Amino acid sequence: MGRPPRAPRLLRRESLAPARPGHGRPRALLLHRVTGRPGRGGPARLSVAPGTPFVFCSPSRVVDTVHREATGQGAPWAAELLPALACGGRNPSHTKAGLAGDLGPDAQHEVLAELVGAAEEEALQAKLEAVSFLYVDEDDAPLRTVLEGRGYAALPGQTAYSLAVPEQGGFDAYLARFGTRRRGKLNRELRSLDEADLSYRTQPLTEQLIGELAPLELALYAKYGTPADAAAFKAVLRSIAANTASAARVTTAHVEGQLAGFALTFTHRGELYARQAGFDYAVQGKIPLYFGLVYYELLRLALREGISHIHYSTGSDRAKLSRGCTPRRQIAYIKARRPGLQERLARLAERCAHRGTAAQPVGRQTED
Repeated sequence: MGRPPRAPRLLRRESLAPARPGHGRPRALLLHRVTGRPGRGGPARLSVAPGTPFVFCSPSRVVDTVHREATGQGAPWAAELLPALACGGRNPSHTKAGLAGDLGPDAQHEVLAELVGAAEEEALQAKLEAVSFLYVDEDDAPLRTVLEGRGYAALPGQTAYSLAVPEQGGFDAYLARFGTRRRGKLNRELRSLDEADLSYRTQPLTEQLIGELAPLELALYAKYGTPADAAAFKAVLRSIAANTASAARVTTAHVEGQLAGFALTFTHRGELYARQAGFDYAVQGKIPLYFGLVYYELLRLALREGISHIHYSTGSDRAKLSRGCTPRRQIAYIKARRPGLQERLARLAERCAHRGTAAQPVGRQTED
């Protein structure tokens, strides 16, 4: 990484450390103008060490996956990127910085450069091996410009999905977006859900709920063979409840009065972010609860509250596209402390670019 440049005097930094979830300790960096007017919070950051339960925040995992797709072989050297500082928000599939809405382009660049520089400085002081921004939206030109200017390797990332909530017409307007065949399938699912003894509740995240939700999320991870740590999940939920209570809510689904599934969401600036979910597969049986809870019920919630978009993270591409979501490509940016590792990352990024899988640099038009 090298030693970052001295921070501009225009901005004052303040670092906050919430409760520790699992192996990492998340920190939020706040920037304030010297005049006293807040510049809003920057990205929360999570230190990722070997063995961490936060596999989706691990640059080692991301690099190994990209390397396998590009070469057909794993990248054992990617383990040397840990421990690392993974930058992003509470929703790990969106690496964005929270900026004040009145900042112009020059001020945005200055604040983002300060945020990234501060992250590198903390990583250097902690003797971490890398800094990563793993889920940067392809159209986030301000953050991409700063990262590419500071020498981060740009690797092909995931695809995130968002659903635009109808401004008028309610749920019927949503169904009207689909062709006859697809709309028929959705209506059959809705009838199946209506015929079940199914109810929903939306409520704040409480200590009692945490104990009930953790086993459901572990069941979801177990179904897809993803490593999980029960104590770490509970610690993350407690940290969310303690530090983001005004934004975080849980929508639960109940079959014959029994808890069968949940979706944890954040609401910010009129948009809804689905962060994590879990299901009791024995209780839900053959009910299409995933679609009923994660898509239809969250959409009804968004319609009631005037929310403009629901952001659905990454993965389950076919399910999200079939429910009307719009895809958005992402880029994984990583910068290693040791030059040798950074050279490996740069070669991997170049190989991906030659294969046409890497994102276009900022400022270059992409072809449809």
